[in-house]
Parts: sequence; C-alpha cells; structure tokens
Amino acid sequence: MPGRKRRESARKDVRYLVLWWQAQVPYAAVFDDEIAAHAAASVRNALVVEISGGRLKFEKIVDYFRRDDAGRPMPAEWRDVSGPLAVPWAPRPRPAFA
Repeated sequence: MPGRKRRESARKDVRYLVLWWQAQVPYAAVFDDEIAAHAAASVRNALVVEISGGRLKFEKIVDYFRRDDAGRPMPAEWRDVSGPLAVPWAPRPRPAFA
C-alpha cells in the first residue's frame, strides 16, 4: 500500500535522545528504537526527547553544572548504550591534577 510506505519511511527519521545524570555527571544516548529508548530511560530516571527530520545533526550537548578552568561548560559524557553509534560532540578535557 502506498500510504503505508510513506508512514513507515517517516518513522525512520525519528530518533530518541535520552538524557540522564549519574553521580552529578550528565550522559546522553541516541536511539533509533522507541521501546529501547524508553526502557533505557526508565532504569535511569532519564529524559526522552523525540526528534524527527531527515537532516538531523546533533552538534553538542554541554553541561552548565560542570565547567572548565575558564568557566566554559563542559561536554556531557557520551554513553553508547544502543550499539555502535560513536558520536562524541567534543573531545573530553584533560583533568587537572593538583
């Protein structure tokens, strides 16, 4: 059915951004599957953001709770909980040792 194909192809453009905090550190993961996203969010007390569009690009997610020595927000930690989708937004800053 032509109408059915349109609906299915439109759902392929949907992604689920899951955001959670663990030990005061924010983490993020992107899922293609809604059930997996909600399951991951459920065990982490996380936020699920449903995003749709064919040309979607995540530039970065920053954490205003954690800041570098210059006061700039640091990137959220990336967790690859849904498979091999390696999309780190920025290189991690090196820790300053006293």
